[in-house]
Amino acid sequence: MKKVTILAPYNTMATTIFGPMDILNQAGRFWNRLIKSPKTPFFDVTIASADGQPIRSVNNIYIQPHCSIEDVQQTDLIVISSATYIQEILEKNPELVPWIRHHYDRGTHVASICTGVFLLAETGLLDGKSATLHWGFVDMFRKRYPQVKLRQDQMYIDHGRLYCSAGVSAGLDLSLYLVEKFCGRQAALESAKTMVLDMGRVSQTPYERLFFRKDHGDPLVVKAQEWIEQHKSEPIDYEWLAQEFRMSRRSMERRFKQSLGVTPLGYLQKLRVERAKLLLEEGTQTFSEITYQVGYEDIPFFRKIFVRLTGLRPNEYQRRFTGYSIAACKTSDG
Repeated sequence: MKKVTILAPYNTMATTIFGPMDILNQAGRFWNRLIKSPKTPFFDVTIASADGQPIRSVNNIYIQPHCSIEDVQQTDLIVISSATYIQEILEKNPELVPWIRHHYDRGTHVASICTGVFLLAETGLLDGKSATLHWGFVDMFRKRYPQVKLRQDQMYIDHGRLYCSAGVSAGLDLSLYLVEKFCGRQAALESAKTMVLDMGRVSQTPYERLFFRKDHGDPLVVKAQEWIEQHKSEPIDYEWLAQEFRMSRRSMERRFKQSLGVTPLGYLQKLRVERAKLLLEEGTQTFSEITYQVGYEDIPFFRKIFVRLTGLRPNEYQRRFTGYSIAACKTSDG
């Protein structure tokens, strides 16, 4: 059996401990139990905290670990649960970073779930490499670790012995992937079926909320953003808009790119796609109707923009994110 240590830092999310733990622990057990075969467990999983004392999770529930990190003499895989409060974690337990690095240098695989990548990045092991995490913490991570290349669209990333995953449920995807990597495809399929989980999710783009930041420090761009937001369903003359805010169009596009990473046109497209997503989630209009409502007349053109920014076709997006009550009405026998 492979030995797995789940590292639980201060104020972690309990799901990022128990989700991976359940998937790894049941591999070779649950399926065999259902088909009445002898159990052949692949992983021996323990939870460790810095000092062996209970860890307070974000919901103010205390989790009792099996041991302290000092008790871990050898482990094949370390899984770092979420570590959103990275500064507090480092102040409380500065020994975590050298401990992770020590085991990695001895050949241990290290994986992070969601914001656990903050703690992994603190080791320097991700410098010059790519990483992913929950889309809501991208800006925070990018500012703190500019030496790490963010690929925020990815559900999980494998660097050989280093792994990271996106949001909470992406930790389940990564856990299934690790079952496959360590134990083979068949073991992963059996795990997915017994846990009723989908395999093959590789992108978190469909789940991402398109943020429209205004804390970038350029007041003229903020004013232009606000104007575009108020007129997002109307045709926009960008030459006129630039003059309105006393800029050339070239200067306006440059300042938008510096502040937001997109041009004014790209910003408008994001606004319209975000509005379309909300309308699709309501489930009361067709995509053609929504296209006109958000300001486009060319339906195939807007569909291409929608797919590029969400990773899903509109009908796929609607099936995935329509509310439960609406979805139940559409699939009921009546």
